[in-house]
Amino acid sequence: MPCTVKNLCTNDTQIYTCDPRMAVMCAYAQEKGDYNTWDYEKNYAKLLMESNFCYNCGDFGVYKDGRSF
Repeated sequence: MPCTVKNLCTNDTQIYTCDPRMAVMCAYAQEKGDYNTWDYEKNYAKLLMESNFCYNCGDFGVYKDGRSF
């Protein structure tokens, strides 16, 4: 299921075809120039914040159900 991740500072959006939790970590890591997807869980899961409806990582946010902002 595709999900839309939004940079909450710039309003730019990116579409990922993984689960929303991983998608928001991908967006954050790739903005930093890190494309080593094997290590995203290890390196970025500690930065992830979760609410009832969203995941956030740095400036990026995504709805848990993947819908657009």
